[in-house]
Amino acid sequence: MPMPPMEPMMIVSEILFTILSVIFCFLIYRKTKESYELTKYAGIKYFRESFLFFGLSYVLRFLLGLTFISSIAFDVFLPRGHFFLLFALPLSYFSTMGIFYLLFGTIWKRFDGKKMIIIGHTIAVLMCLVPVFTRSHALLSILQFALLIAAVVLSYTTHQGKLSKMKLLYVLVAVLWLINLFLLGKPHPMFLEAQLVLEVISLGVFYTIYYKLAKWVA
Repeated sequence: MPMPPMEPMMIVSEILFTILSVIFCFLIYRKTKESYELTKYAGIKYFRESFLFFGLSYVLRFLLGLTFISSIAFDVFLPRGHFFLLFALPLSYFSTMGIFYLLFGTIWKRFDGKKMIIIGHTIAVLMCLVPVFTRSHALLSILQFALLIAAVVLSYTTHQGKLSKMKLLYVLVAVLWLINLFLLGKPHPMFLEAQLVLEVISLGVFYTIYYKLAKWVA
């Protein structure tokens, strides 16, 4: 089946967006390093490590997009079902762990850290198999967003005083993830402008998170 004429442009846009997202994720991860080393506060540790997982998931998105670009440029046929699954499984795992680590940042005082992480990794592995057996990536997105909502709600009930600044960060991450759910929909040429707008907004949210962190840890 021939590829829609504007789809390559959308893939290029996705790759550029993903590169910048990776940069922001690792900038946020690095920026919070000193703050954690000074305070040894576990909530900060889990928050920063969540962006490490998000960054890894964006790296996989970049590799996936780059592979599709290469297949178009060199006219190479790719068995999209199996090939996409090769990237989708680890991508789903890393993105789910990113959300779990946000959740860990709000519940770490109530649970044993090692057990909490083991349970989180186990559930993340099971969740990343959801698209394989249901043939629906939307169901995984719903489950991930439910986890993120739980993290935001718990953030508002547990963070007090100076740590209330974390509440805004959690809300911003929720907005960022919601935008990305739209971006992960099936691309179509008629939605190119909408995709570009959402990508710009998403990068704006990334910048806001980084700016707030840079201001608070300065």
